[in-house]
Amino acid sequence: MTTIREFEEADVPGAVELFARIVPEHGWPTTAACERYFRQVLFDNPWHDLDVPSWVAEADGRVVGFYGVQPRRMVLHGRSLRAAVACQIAVDRDPRFGLVALQLVQACLAGPQDLTLADGANERSRRMWLGIGGQAPLLCNLQWLRLLRPARFALALIEKQASLATKAATLAARPLAAATDALASRLQWNRFCHEADDLTEQPLDVVTMLRHSAEFSGGAALHPVYDARSLPWVLREAERKNGLGDWRAHALSDKQGIVGWYCYYAHAGDISEVVQIAARPGAYGKVLSHLFADAWGQGAAAVRGRLDPRYVDELSEHHCWLRREGACVLMHSRQPDVFDAIRRSQVALSRLEGEWCLRFRNA
Repeated sequence: MTTIREFEEADVPGAVELFARIVPEHGWPTTAACERYFRQVLFDNPWHDLDVPSWVAEADGRVVGFYGVQPRRMVLHGRSLRAAVACQIAVDRDPRFGLVALQLVQACLAGPQDLTLADGANERSRRMWLGIGGQAPLLCNLQWLRLLRPARFALALIEKQASLATKAATLAARPLAAATDALASRLQWNRFCHEADDLTEQPLDVVTMLRHSAEFSGGAALHPVYDARSLPWVLREAERKNGLGDWRAHALSDKQGIVGWYCYYAHAGDISEVVQIAARPGAYGKVLSHLFADAWGQGAAAVRGRLDPRYVDELSEHHCWLRREGACVLMHSRQPDVFDAIRRSQVALSRLEGEWCLRFRNA
């Protein structure tokens, strides 16, 4: 018989053992290091006092499934909310436990939180959530892509699927691709890397983000709340997730003060993933241009981020493509006003608020 219950700190060794079997490519150097990270994320995070639990499935005296959940603080129209961010799930592959994933998700969604969010879900999880009352908001599941080096981007796509012989050919083609991209950078739609702007760049710090986060929320009804303890914790975890590239976080200012900021993983020769963009009203396009120029300077082939529906016009003007790909964004709430804010896309939730800033895989 399988028992579903709240995850306790004493369950960490069993969960890590299961995780190592299900995800053998996790990359942790030792079991002890992985256990420390589980405890850090699930029990020593800045929001642990919100009492939003993770969940575990137990059978025959051992852990056969777990669902890692991290609490977060959010605000809806000025009202404080408890959110639950689903950050890791693993279930024993024994056919006897085929329903455990569903049982864990149901237990989580029945918890005390006002909103449940998952942004690293696969297609199977999406179907599961939709079947038990969750949502996969269309606009929140769109990503934008801006090509910077079209030829290098095409080579990167080929290399990811290529045989050894084909990869050798793509290596030989890189000088030609570089020359092609240098010409492409002279085209009108791609001249951000040559044009100077009136913005001053400086390292992004916690004080700046806390001071301006409300101003730069764009009037969204639902948005996260950070403080001097939780925001550094999130940024530190995001910066450590170096398997996606080099962490870059810049604040931009003009004569009137802070214009906005961006943070992303710079990946030379491939896609650089954006974690967050924030801008004061009317300045989002300027911040985008500066981001693209910075990514070009880092050798990125393209830049990709999650769509914020409020800025569709600016993204279109900067020649970004929209498409549905990759991990799913899933949401669930039993509160009508939260449901309505999600349905209307009146949310300001970046990748900082989800699985992106965590790293259960050591990369």
